[in-house]
Amino acid sequence: MRSLRVTTVTAIALGAALVLSGCGRGAEGGAGGDGSVAPAAEGEADGVIEVWTAGGHADNLEVLAKPWLEANPDATLKVTDVPWDQVITKVQTATAAGKGPDIIMTGSDQTATVIGMGALDQVPDDVYDAEDFYPAAVDSATGEDGLYAMPWYVETRFLFYRKDIAEQLGLSAPKTWEDIETMAAAFKSRPGGTYGISLPRPVEQPAQVIVPFDAQAGGQLTDGEKWTIDTPELVSALDFYAGFFQRGEAPLEETDATFENGGTPMFISGPWMLDVFAEAIEAGTAPADFTLDSVGYSVFPTGPGGSNDQYIGGGNLGVFTASDNKASAWSLLSWMGEQEQQEQWFTLQNELPANIAAGDLPAIQENPVTQTLMEQMKDTVAMPNYPAWSQIADLLGKYSEQVASGQITSEEAAKEIQSQAESIGFGW
Repeated sequence: MRSLRVTTVTAIALGAALVLSGCGRGAEGGAGGDGSVAPAAEGEADGVIEVWTAGGHADNLEVLAKPWLEANPDATLKVTDVPWDQVITKVQTATAAGKGPDIIMTGSDQTATVIGMGALDQVPDDVYDAEDFYPAAVDSATGEDGLYAMPWYVETRFLFYRKDIAEQLGLSAPKTWEDIETMAAAFKSRPGGTYGISLPRPVEQPAQVIVPFDAQAGGQLTDGEKWTIDTPELVSALDFYAGFFQRGEAPLEETDATFENGGTPMFISGPWMLDVFAEAIEAGTAPADFTLDSVGYSVFPTGPGGSNDQYIGGGNLGVFTASDNKASAWSLLSWMGEQEQQEQWFTLQNELPANIAAGDLPAIQENPVTQTLMEQMKDTVAMPNYPAWSQIADLLGKYSEQVASGQITSEEAAKEIQSQAESIGFGW
């Protein structure tokens, strides 16, 4: 999931009840300097600006942009929303045809692929200052030669656990890897227990947890020059991940056990899950004894490397290389990245601002859910920002399955992934 949603009802119910560590290549100072077209001067943008958003952002973008359009009366906006799973395909088609929108939205985990297609122009210097945005988010918008997009919103994950069951067992929110292993074992072994934790199964792209586990162990999957996968840190991450499956504390197969029924009383996700629970409770589909008071949440426990990094996600905006209205497009993007607009976007869409200063908004700071999210945002890691990353992520999924099922060791998996990654390269 690439979007964060925290509704008023969730905030009220819970009231009753990402220095950032970036990875890969960062940008220094302002945005990259090789953009071919500078933003239009204030009030001088014109023409139709066509935008492709993704995942239900179109309506609120049109609302957000009204003041900008009033200040630029010769400009109009056309926004089309694209399903997340069609973004890459549509951009490929548009790039091949040399015809498409002016602005393209991509998920932070899709941006490198789109940059690798040659679909985005490099960001001109005066569009935004990278230092105003979360470093890991900026990294997700960075290509081989500089910045190719602007971070729009961010999200990350943290730990959910059944607080009511934990209290019955005399346990509190885990602080370390050892604590979370202890809690998973206790959840499973309690009377009536089924599993201790739910993790992305090997067929469900586990890279989203394995990459953070590697960071928590003190590792990085790349040093910017080559893949650095065959390391003790990744071995530790794979052992930690696979151990829950090997001990029977996490389900390897489909199961009827859920967080709500206590079958899988712990998982890693984002604040949107609280809305899912609230809706299930209101609809009467959750077990009778499950309430929002049953839900505990905290930043993720610290790993042996001394960090509790979690994956940073979100959305980025870039200008299409074939756009014929780049000056106006860059002008709109620059305006959208300012603190005031970033705060307004949270009010409209409930998505966390990528602009760091906008995170001081009282609606964010005073909500216990977003308080936890903001605390976790101090420790986040981006997925390796290379066009070939999806292939490497697939390898992590393939070999983590073999480790989880006991077919190979974590050491063997790390060596095999490293070997294949070296053959694949970065994909630029």
